Amino acid sequence: MIVGTEDLITTASNRAYIGNKELEMTLTMRLFLRTLLITTISWSLPADASEISFAWLTDLHVGASGGEADLRAVVADIRTEGAVSFAIVSGDVSELDVGPNLEIAKTLLDSMGIPYYIIPGNHDTKWSSSGGGNFRQLWGSDRFTFETDEYRFIGIHQGPILRMGDGYIAPHDIAWVDSILQSLPDPRQKIFIVMHYPLNPSVDNWYALRDVIRPFNIQAVLHGHGHANRIRSFEGIPGIMSRSTLSRSSQAGGYTMVRLASDSARFYERVPESDTLLLWHTLSLGDLDTRDSLKLAAPDYSENDTAGVTLSWQVSTGDLITSAPVLQNDKVFVSTTGGRVMALNLESGALVWSWQGQGPIHATPAPKGSRIVFGSVDSTITCLSAKTGKLKWQVKTSGPMLGSPLIHKNRVYIGSGDGVFRNLNLRNGKINWAYSQINGYIETRAVISHDRVMFGAWDGSCYALHIRDGSLLWKWSEGRRGPLYSPAACWPVAAHGKVFIVAPDRAMTAIDLKSGATVWRKTGHQVREMIGISEDGETIFSRTMNDTVFAISTAADRFQLDWIIDAGYGYDFAPFAIVEKAGNLFFGTKDGRVYCLDSATGTMIWHYRVSDGLVNMLAPVSANSVLVTAADGKVSLINYQF
Repeated sequence: MIVGTEDLITTASNRAYIGNKELEMTLTMRLFLRTLLITTISWSLPADASEISFAWLTDLHVGASGGEADLRAVVADIRTEGAVSFAIVSGDVSELDVGPNLEIAKTLLDSMGIPYYIIPGNHDTKWSSSGGGNFRQLWGSDRFTFETDEYRFIGIHQGPILRMGDGYIAPHDIAWVDSILQSLPDPRQKIFIVMHYPLNPSVDNWYALRDVIRPFNIQAVLHGHGHANRIRSFEGIPGIMSRSTLSRSSQAGGYTMVRLASDSARFYERVPESDTLLLWHTLSLGDLDTRDSLKLAAPDYSENDTAGVTLSWQVSTGDLITSAPVLQNDKVFVSTTGGRVMALNLESGALVWSWQGQGPIHATPAPKGSRIVFGSVDSTITCLSAKTGKLKWQVKTSGPMLGSPLIHKNRVYIGSGDGVFRNLNLRNGKINWAYSQINGYIETRAVISHDRVMFGAWDGSCYALHIRDGSLLWKWSEGRRGPLYSPAACWPVAAHGKVFIVAPDRAMTAIDLKSGATVWRKTGHQVREMIGISEDGETIFSRTMNDTVFAISTAADRFQLDWIIDAGYGYDFAPFAIVEKAGNLFFGTKDGRVYCLDSATGTMIWHYRVSDGLVNMLAPVSANSVLVTAADGKVSLINYQF
């Protein structure tokens, strides 16, 4: 079958990934294909004996409609081609890391009968019932490096882990890449970097990886995420984006076949259904000069010069942080994805004590009195001495502990990745009751009002359980259908006989505390997962996905707007709570900024950029002092000067 150039142009155009136009390279796929000689060759035609052929699979989305069947067809096709030396898989292996999705993908990929190297994508880490732990357990790691002939491949993922945000490369992964490159016997070895996201501002700290790899002989960055064949340039470093294995409307399932010669890499689109192999790009290889005058926008901190804010202290943990700092008296408690919990001195940031666990910690710890409690991906719930960090007790559970604990009257309430919600005794860790009739994982922190504990799960529902025995009082499921729209990442708040939630379906909902009936539901303000309540319980605060913050009454039986302002933070979908302290309102953004507003009027007081990555929920110390953790692994205390 011969495919005409214009037909292929139309198909590619229809599949094109729509991104930030300012970041697209000048030579678009349409212009490229108009000047390229497109050939269709027999699948059985062997590659040159001196070449290396490998398969490149990306965006498999097993668990989505057709994902498993499409991957099965691709794997069967690869098995018939004896000349394929290995495969790389560049993320979004599953639609969500729930149930058997990743296990199914692994079984199919293992059946290819060739070595393969794999990293997760945002669908495997953001929507993950294991906090990314299942991926690492199945494949042994979430990164790779290997050599074949004169080439080295290095693969790393960019998350985000659990929290909705842009991609972010963990500090320890950047250090790992640097260690590999610095120890190369030949510093001019030809290197391919494999990512899920492109190496541009869709990854908040993209420039940190660029700075590490740029002195070396990088042949290209190979990435997925956009579901289309595309050529790109990342400040002169060649970029190649591959199509998804998925079939969609007029697009049949397929993948990329790459043939490496000493001076070139040829990229083919393989479509098993039509038995075609279409050459769509040839990349020159060699000793490349990757300098380029076209610069991408790196984070800009110049706004801090006039913010009137000072950085009192900042501590770098070296790990990714996805949890909020917690203040108790003169100590700041912080957990990291490296499995560490630390106590820092509030005044100086000095380390008071540190405890090391066995698995990543994504939950915000909960202190009470002399104790602090948290859950871990290693399926444990742990209680430490808040004074010394010594272990008080530890309970092994049936699944990864992703939910942030809530302590109420010496009882610990916490949800897990296997859909179980538990009540434990704070003194000894004894489980008082466990509710397991939940069809999705739990990552939120519950809210307690009257005799019920309420929380959302990634099954589209919000639950109310009796605090005494864990019996189900009601289950609310009136949001948009589909697990990705669940009210599961927000921390719900309650007042005046109602519990308030926001969700990815862009709706805010008030639910009757007693019956679970919907009191009102509002979709006009494009909220996502950012909500908070005033210290007096009279006002709900929320932030939209585009610039605006608003306040509503908790007492009213309808959506009643008190104020709304344009805060100018741009497009943002970070999921953490808004916090009020002494009349001021605090929230962070996905690009490292902290905002402080007057909670009575919404008037902007100050904003300050503290990081290049997502800011977690904040812990105000006073009206003008706030503790911050961010994805970059840093803990900061910032102060506003009148």
